[in-house]
Amino acid sequence: MKKRLVLTFPANRVNEPVTYKLIKEYDILVNILNADITPGRKGKLLVELKSSKENIDKAINYIESTEIQWSPAVKSIQLDYDNCIHCGSCSSVCFAEALEMDSDTRKLIFTPEKCIICELCLTACPLQLFDLKLT
Repeated sequence: MKKRLVLTFPANRVNEPVTYKLIKEYDILVNILNADITPGRKGKLLVELKSSKENIDKAINYIESTEIQWSPAVKSIQLDYDNCIHCGSCSSVCFAEALEMDSDTRKLIFTPEKCIICELCLTACPLQLFDLKLT
């Protein structure tokens, strides 16, 4: 089972080894998709957790026992393929490689599973063909 979560750390908890504990104590495969963590300031972490439902439920219980808030990642990026001109502007800013140009067809390929919702494509597209959706 996979679950994407946004973890919000209060300033006094950003130095906690949360991902280490999720891995070591709850047998969770943790994929950090995006992070904004600065010592002494509030931080956010977008993670994808992969394990059994039971382990993920235990991990969420652990998170709830701390001052760290969590919420499901409920955003997704959508692309209007019908109007796309395949210019590649969005793929040049996509460091997660969710947007790539096919070298044979010169067409844009969007792989939503790779998207970390950094939103860089929203501003990179000259035709404004990307939309942020709440799911």
